[in-house]
Order: sequence, then C-alpha cells, then structure tokens
Amino acid sequence: MKESDIILDIIKKRRSIRKFDGAGIPQVAMEQILEAGRWAPSGANAQPWRLIVVTNREKLAAIAECCYYKVFKSRHVGEAGAAVVICADPDAGSQTYVLDAAIAGTNMTLMATSLGIGSCWIGAFEDQNLKAMLHIPERLKIIALIAFGYEVGKASVPPRLPLSGIVHYETYDAVDEPGIITKKKSSGPFSVYGKLLRVLFNKR
Repeated sequence: MKESDIILDIIKKRRSIRKFDGAGIPQVAMEQILEAGRWAPSGANAQPWRLIVVTNREKLAAIAECCYYKVFKSRHVGEAGAAVVICADPDAGSQTYVLDAAIAGTNMTLMATSLGIGSCWIGAFEDQNLKAMLHIPERLKIIALIAFGYEVGKASVPPRLPLSGIVHYETYDAVDEPGIITKKKSSGPFSVYGKLLRVLFNKR
C-alpha cells in the first residue's frame, strides 16, 4: 500500500470514541502519540503547545466532572486510559497559537488511531476548575482535552458530505449548494437527542 493510501486510511478510521474499557495505555504508545503532536506545524515555528498528560484514575474521574456535552458530564473521560490537556502559550510567538495547538491535537488523534487507540476531542469544559486542579498557569489558554483509550464496541461510520458539495474551484459557486444536504437521518437533528440519552445512561 502506498504511503498516501495508508495516511488516508488512518484519517478515515479515526472516530470520536465515547466508551473506553479503562485499560492503561503503554508508555511507548503514549510517547508516540505525544511525539506526533510535537511535530505539528506552527506559526513562526513557535510551538506554543504545552501538554499535560493525566493517567491517574482518580484524577481522570475528577477531570470528567469538569467536562460536559450539552448539559451532561463527559463521563467517558473517566473511563479513558489517559487524557491530554492541550494548552497554548499566547506569548510563545505565534499569532495562530490556538490553531497551532489544535493541529497538534489532531496529529495526536491520528497517531493514536494508527496504534489501535481510540480518542475523543473534548472542547467543552470548566476552564478555571481544570486550571486549579492541574496547576496550569493563568497565562496559558486551555484549547482542548483529548481522552485516549481502548474502545468498547465499534463506533459507527459518520456520514460525510461529498466533495462536490464542499469544494469550489477558482471562485465560490453556490448554484448547487442546496443539494449538499445529503446527511443520513442518523446525523439529523433527532440524532442529538439519541446521543444525549446514550451519554445520560452511559451507553455511547
């Protein structure tokens, strides 16, 4: 298989996992995940990301209480083998420090996928509580938290809009735009309620 095919395959396999078995992640694998983040591009090569790795079971449970989806706690963070809190230093020298840190996080999720490790990007959290819990300096901005672990069950394949509906050449042409709404019913507005119920009853 060509290298380009391998990369695309990994990208397509990545899922947001919300049910982990609680098993720890081998140190070697965790270091590979972190190394993938370290090699992300950044504005002026400032590398503004600062990563906090949490594996302590009690601390993971406490962090889960600071994370949420809509009105529900993200309890799957407490089931993860590890969580990485991605922070960015606004004074590092990159005007795009938020984007830089997000790219580093994406690199880590893709490396995890290649290692057979699931991940879930957490973007809603109690900022000040996390900072206090993890002794994060006030000057740093928490960009996201990523839960890593081994998946229980098998996540479904999410629908994707076709390239023809999202790509424009030379100029933006909205003539065919109404036709891009091709998502399956499973991803429609009613699916949100299903997801919330699964989270509520711990069935993701």
